[in-house]
Formats: sequence, C-alpha cells, structure tokens
Amino acid sequence: MESSKVDHHLQQAFAHLKEALNLSIGMVEQNQANKSEMGKRWEVFFGEFINMVKTKGKEHKLNLLSWISFSKLWKW
Repeated sequence: MESSKVDHHLQQAFAHLKEALNLSIGMVEQNQANKSEMGKRWEVFFGEFINMVKTKGKEHKLNLLSWISFSKLWKW
C-alpha cells in the first residue's frame, strides 16, 4: 500500500533528523560558539523544506501546508 511507503520514508526521515539534532546539541555542548553555525544550518534546512512543500504544492495545485494543523503541533 502506498501509505505504508510514505510511513516508511517519514520514519527514516525522522531517524535522520533525530540524529542530526543529537549531533547538533553535542556540538553546542562541546563549544557554545557552534550555536550560531548550527542555528544557520537548521534555518537553511527548514527554509528549504518549506520552500519545497510550497513549490510542490504550486506544481500540483494543492495547498500542502493546509493538510497540517499547526495549532495541534504547538500543543505537543
């Protein structure tokens, strides 16, 4: 089923993001000067991701961001 493929890739992405977050935290804990560099890297990542979602949405005439309840996300 296609939805299980989506789940699989989201689980892989989550595992990679978790590892990147742990590495980022470790770098900052070792040296506070790394905070700015890590912040910029995460800003670039999230910016590219949001831009990709918007671009794909326009290509397919879908508002992909409307699929997500951001108010529910902030309650976690």
